[in-house]
Amino acid sequence: MMHSACSHCKQSFEPEPGFYFGAMFVSYGINTALFITSWVALLFIYPNYSLGLLLGILVAVVLLSLPFSFRLSRSIWLALFVRFDPSTRNLGNP
Repeated sequence: MMHSACSHCKQSFEPEPGFYFGAMFVSYGINTALFITSWVALLFIYPNYSLGLLLGILVAVVLLSLPFSFRLSRSIWLALFVRFDPSTRNLGNP
């Protein structure tokens, strides 16, 4: 789970209810890129692969990359709509 606010500047990571709905589309793009990369890698490593092997590799790639892609897609979505101001980076810390 993500924190509810930034520890430095107190920016809310949940600006409004349902804000991260759009992050699903970013996640879809990330997973599609991973699928294509895995498929091309398998094609070069083992050209005579079976459909079962391909599906098994894709499932493994998705399960192993799920925590990374979940946070990355939410971070990308947040960065598209919330401007980062470096001057408030250490707000509250002397």
